[in-house]
Amino acid sequence: MANKINPADFKVQIDSLYAYFERGKNLFAENTLYRFNKTKEEEVRVSYREMFNLITDLTLAFQKLDMAGKKVILLGETSVQWIASYIATVTADGVIVPIDPLLLEEQIIEFTNFAEASYIVCSHKFEEMLRNHEQQLEGVEKIIVTDRTTFTLEPEDEYVDEKFTTFNKILSLGRYLAQNTDMTIDTRNHDVHKLGILLFTSGTTGSSKGVMLCERNVCAVLEGIYPMLAGLTQEDSVMSVLPIYHTYEMSAGVLAPMLYGMTISISDGIKYVGKNIKQFQPTVMTLVPLFANQLYKTIQKNVQKQGKEKTLAMGLKISNFLMKLHIDARKKLFGQVLQGLGGKVKAFIVGGAALNPQIAEGFANFGIQVRQGYGITECAPLISVIPLHEKNNPTSCGKLMPGMQIYIDKERADDTYGEIVVKGDNVMLGYYKNPEETAKVLSPDGWFKTGDYGYIDDEGYIYITGRKKNVIVLQGGKNVFPEEIEEYLEGISLIEEVVVVGEENKETGVVSIVALIYPNHDECEKLGLIEQEDIYNHINEDVMAINKRLASYKHITRIEIRDEPFEKTTSRKIKRHAINK
Repeated sequence: MANKINPADFKVQIDSLYAYFERGKNLFAENTLYRFNKTKEEEVRVSYREMFNLITDLTLAFQKLDMAGKKVILLGETSVQWIASYIATVTADGVIVPIDPLLLEEQIIEFTNFAEASYIVCSHKFEEMLRNHEQQLEGVEKIIVTDRTTFTLEPEDEYVDEKFTTFNKILSLGRYLAQNTDMTIDTRNHDVHKLGILLFTSGTTGSSKGVMLCERNVCAVLEGIYPMLAGLTQEDSVMSVLPIYHTYEMSAGVLAPMLYGMTISISDGIKYVGKNIKQFQPTVMTLVPLFANQLYKTIQKNVQKQGKEKTLAMGLKISNFLMKLHIDARKKLFGQVLQGLGGKVKAFIVGGAALNPQIAEGFANFGIQVRQGYGITECAPLISVIPLHEKNNPTSCGKLMPGMQIYIDKERADDTYGEIVVKGDNVMLGYYKNPEETAKVLSPDGWFKTGDYGYIDDEGYIYITGRKKNVIVLQGGKNVFPEEIEEYLEGISLIEEVVVVGEENKETGVVSIVALIYPNHDECEKLGLIEQEDIYNHINEDVMAINKRLASYKHITRIEIRDEPFEKTTSRKIKRHAINK
């Protein structure tokens, strides 16, 4: 791939998200854009042309409902209706507000009122809850209910003006307007630089920040990612697994594949991923590190169950020897391993946190590229990624996306790292109702302080050393990034999850480094480690061995074994702020 791709050929201008879907219709009209299971027995396919027409009809309905300037809560799992509602709201000059469907009922109500929402589009599983709390939804005018099992491109239900209605009825209104009136979608006066997307970070309304994005932010990401993933084609397909309300999944997992005419398969949910991978056979997936780790461990477990560890080891030796002779036999040698991932996977795009380079190298041995990216919600979200057409660098989070600027803000000139500060069309407008926090991170001329520490090498590769808010400051002034130590500890087979924290002695003020560990109980049982004390002693011995590979000031002073896994976000990232030692 590296020798055949000229990224300079991959240039695109995206004027709006509506124009983006129109581009898809014009270039890939009858290609399948979405695949999903409507029921256990029925799979549905939606073409690029059908999706554009669906968005057009829905936008006309939203214009008729006077959504311009109003906030629209989007609540539910990934679906064609979810995506269409997102695009149609923004196109109708409304403000889309995707929120986490796993929030508690009272949190959903709080976020809806805090956003001052006028409309809600939700999946059917939330209808009863919203009816029960209808009086608490202070400014909500209409609630539109979607249902995957009733999805249709030819709505038959006549629209009736009532507070609770269905997606199909709204679509029926739009279809009527398209066929029987002179209403059109006026893209000439559409402002892509105004607030169009409001995204809340995790937490309650008191601790959460509302990231205000404009349509141009998202379009800039799509323009920038196009040359970075050059080499993907209409023959490729992606499976959407991560929560779509996160801008990472929406931008990289759902919108970006359309650049190349790819098919997007929508999974039935996290617990059905294994089944769906075999059904949809994706060639590419966007993942977070924890997900990639789990997939890799699943492969290892399957190999062990089949008693083929020696066969796999021999296959790897043969493959590595042949690769030196420029002979790629990985598909033949590891066909059975790849079948567990659908048989066609060739690349994972991983973001959200740092991935252990050993995992990337392990997948590469099977012929699967793992390319890390780096982003943050405030940048819609992409900042960097390892280009597909270049040699991989598993320790880096990539090269800067075209159209952006970057510098490292060092406290001292001789520091090896500093805070990563970026600028570009993808940088947010600011934080919702929070000018004080906006001023702390966003300069008047558009430079955004990411809160991440890192550095850039001579070849332009970006490296993240850790989050500014996570850094452990020792008594002597040394800074320790817990992420760096965690990467070492994740290589211990007996450790399933780990978080490194600083612990201050209240009497002396001395800060020590502590590793909080949730064991891999399957691996422990293989070694006959059942009792908590035995598990502790064995892991502690492995951890002390890791200390020998670290600078003395980074040594782990002690470990704690947890009985339960760490609390996680819906994107499978550990909630550090929720950890109580």
